[in-house]
Formats: sequence, structure tokens, C-alpha cells
Amino acid sequence: MKMLNKKDIRDRDEIEHTLAERSVLSKVRHPFLANLYFSFQSEMNLYFVMDFINGGELFHHLSIEGSFTEERSKFYTAEITLGLEYLHKNGIIYRDLKPENLLLNYQGHVVITDFGLSKEGLNKPESSTKTFCGTPEYLAPEIIKGESYNFAVDWWSLGTLLYEMMNGLPPFYVNDNEELMYEKILYAPLPIPETFSADAKDIISKLLDRDPNKRLIQPENIKKHPFFKNIDFSKLEKKEIPPPFVPDVQSPDDVGNIDSEFLDEEIGSDDEKPSSGTKKLKDPTDFEGFTYKKAPTETH
Repeated sequence: MKMLNKKDIRDRDEIEHTLAERSVLSKVRHPFLANLYFSFQSEMNLYFVMDFINGGELFHHLSIEGSFTEERSKFYTAEITLGLEYLHKNGIIYRDLKPENLLLNYQGHVVITDFGLSKEGLNKPESSTKTFCGTPEYLAPEIIKGESYNFAVDWWSLGTLLYEMMNGLPPFYVNDNEELMYEKILYAPLPIPETFSADAKDIISKLLDRDPNKRLIQPENIKKHPFFKNIDFSKLEKKEIPPPFVPDVQSPDDVGNIDSEFLDEEIGSDDEKPSSGTKKLKDPTDFEGFTYKKAPTETH
């Protein structure tokens, strides 16, 4: 259960993002996307009741191992491709693809989570948006330049993620200097390691084409790329292909793969009420319509 404090959300001006996440989660049903069962609220907090995914963040495993083999990176990239394809077919741009937002379930399959930056309603071919958002290392050039953009930004992020899984760091990463990183994303040559296979080099360079009109962005073309020649996407979507790595999960409630940063957080309480000197909570309609219950007929 994910609990969010309403006051914190208002203070951080994240009401829109929070409602967007609830809206997206209530509509999507896919093997590689997080599954929402209920959402509800109290006077103080918002609650999401979701699957318990305890295989650990992709970031957790990547930080331990440094990098993944090409085959393992390919498997994760293929599952993410199916997840993004589903979102895009439903008019949703994800906009925050990164290892921290990718979980592994106990079997080793990818679960895309955290839809707070997602944008709905792009259901027409000409649909676009212009909001500057995302994580600096994974931003597409058109976002940095303040241009209108569409689903192509997610495929740029996928190329960045694939590169990072195989190399250990994103291609244009600069520690603590966002301006320089943006400069490199816009103008620096793409430094592809010689250790990458020819097919990996080719798909990464096509996903990371700075021109969104030339970028590899059609899911069918991505899935047909030689890099994925040994992947049966139909079997993959049915989870009939065994993952190359199975997390060490000892029991349904095992938290051994979850970072201590999260385990050490205080759970908090819904009993806490504003002190007498605290102003009354703002507009109670801020989170109107937040409550949701998954229909019994909906499948995972």
C-alpha cells in the first residue's frame, strides 16, 4: 500500500501528477505494468493498493552488478517495449523511464511503475504536448529544447536505458551538472563502446537519433530489429520465456531485494490531525474522484 500525505502533495504542487497516476493506473492492464486494485483517501492521506513486487528495482540490481549482459539487457528492453507499446496505443506517454521506475517481480519479469509524470489523451496521430518533465539523464532533445513532442520521447529514453544496462551509466551522464548534461544530449557524439554487438550499436544509435522524425519509434519496427531476432514477442507477452535472472526471493513477504532507504522510512499514521494552529486543509475537492475499485472481471 502506497500512502501519500495530502499536505505534502499540495506543498510540492503535485496534485496534478498524483491524480494523473491514479487515472492511468485505473485504466491500464498489461503484464509488464503495475496493477492497481484500490485507491481511497482519508482527511490526511491518499492510498494506492497495488501488487507487492519484491524482486527489487532494476536500479538496485544494476548498482550491485555494475552492468548487465547483452542478453539480459535485451530481455528487459523487450518487455519494456511491449509495455510502452500498450501505453502508446492507449494515448499515454510515460515520460519517466529509468531504472528506479522498473521493478522485477519474484520471477524476474519487469514491472513498469510510477506513472506520476505520464500524460493521457494523446489519441490522435497529430497529438503532442510540451511540458518540461522527466529525469535529466533520460530526457529527449526535443524536451530539452522546449519543443512540442509525442511518444518518440519514450523511445529515446528506452535507448538511453538499454545503453545504461549494458554500460553501467547513461550515454550522456555528467555528475551533478545538468546544464552540461543537456548540452551533451543535444550536441555530443554518441559514445558507443566497442564491446557492444553490431546489432546493439545499431538499435541504440537509431533510438538515440536526435531528430524525432528519423528516430526508431514504431513498435513493430523496433520489435523486428535484428537486435531482437531471437525474441518471440508473442511468447514474451504471455510470460512464456524464462527471465535470464531470477531474484533471490525467499517468501511472498521477503524484502531482501528492497533498498534499506525504503525499509527505514517511517510508516506514518492516519491518526495525525492538523494542530489547532494549522490552517484548515485546502479545497477538499482537490482529490475528488480519487477513490477506485478494480472490477472483479478485470484481469491482471
